[in-house]
Amino acid sequence: MIRLAFLLFLLPAMALAQGLPALFDVTGVAQADVLNVRSAPSGSAPIIGSLHPDETNIEVTETNDAGTWGRLNVGETSGWASLRFLERQPGDPDYALARSLRCFGTEPFWSLSLTQGQEAVFSSPDSQATVPGAGLLTASRNSPGHFAVGFNDSTAIIRRAACSDGMSDQSFGLTIDLFLSHGGDTALYSGCCRIDPR
Repeated sequence: MIRLAFLLFLLPAMALAQGLPALFDVTGVAQADVLNVRSAPSGSAPIIGSLHPDETNIEVTETNDAGTWGRLNVGETSGWASLRFLERQPGDPDYALARSLRCFGTEPFWSLSLTQGQEAVFSSPDSQATVPGAGLLTASRNSPGHFAVGFNDSTAIIRRAACSDGMSDQSFGLTIDLFLSHGGDTALYSGCCRIDPR
């Protein structure tokens, strides 16, 4: 009986965590106030930033075990805000994860702007290429949180997992391995992704 009660207690947090990252909006904060972002998921942890009462499109990448605090980026670092004051945006059932993603990596610096069903734009210090005809993310049949998308002869493998860009203290909720084909050659780029709210 105790185990059943414990599982029922954990279900909301587990369900929320499986659907992250996701975009949230601040709610229930007075116009003259702010939502504090703290260094740890606790009301007594140091404040490292804040969100305005009308702020939208805030990407939450994970929750604490109780599902009461969400991790998000503020400035060049990540912190925690109370989910009591963050409302999840409705997802688009036509797209896995989100309609648009922005992915990036370092050494060398590169970025990929992906709009499902439309185009992918790859940029690096050496080149920029727009590839029309990007497909839709396909979910793995046997590994939850794993997705693939193709565009021309290139493929991106995207996973729900904690990711760091190695240049800041920000935290991201998606990893990417990009197999980019160009002129008969294939290069592998690895990095992080975030949801693009456009």
